Amino acid sequence: MKKLSSVFAAAALILVAAGCRQAALPTVEGRVVDATIHSVTIQTAEGESVVLSTRGTDPMLVPGVLAGDVVKVAYEVLPEGEALQAVRLDITTPSAYRLVPGIWRDCCGTDEIGLVLAEDGSAQVVGLRDLSLQTWTLDGENLVLDATDPTAPKEAKTLIWQIEKLDADSLIVRAAGEEARRLVFSRSE
Repeated sequence: MKKLSSVFAAAALILVAAGCRQAALPTVEGRVVDATIHSVTIQTAEGESVVLSTRGTDPMLVPGVLAGDVVKVAYEVLPEGEALQAVRLDITTPSAYRLVPGIWRDCCGTDEIGLVLAEDGSAQVVGLRDLSLQTWTLDGENLVLDATDPTAPKEAKTLIWQIEKLDADSLIVRAAGEEARRLVFSRSE
């Protein structure tokens, strides 16, 4: 009898828990095209633009994002029915702006050449005396470096390197217009 009442109690607890469980939240996936302190705008694969509020969200569940991040967002519709509130945001593919900053060194050449690409957009080069980097930015699939010649600092030049591969450990770039020149960098400690 005691065993039977324990089984009924366990079954009742499971039914109560199942009844209290909320339905799964709707989700939307896409690439971040704009992010502010209180909202994120993503473009879905179908080309639809979706704006989600991030006001008052838990930063552990809804972290900050950068343009270009691919995200999956669970959301709820606010009581007014017009606004969507992000509840959980997962970055499924990080933007290149998250991966490019760092210290990179040439793994292929015999000379020690390195790039320091800072998060604030400033840049330095190590091992090339005839080049002084100032800034870096991304333009689509290109790494754009603004530089000067140390012997003629008033003459600015722009180097455009096409990014062929970028991940957490390697950056492979090719100088635009120069098929034979290939630079391979890997993140240095």
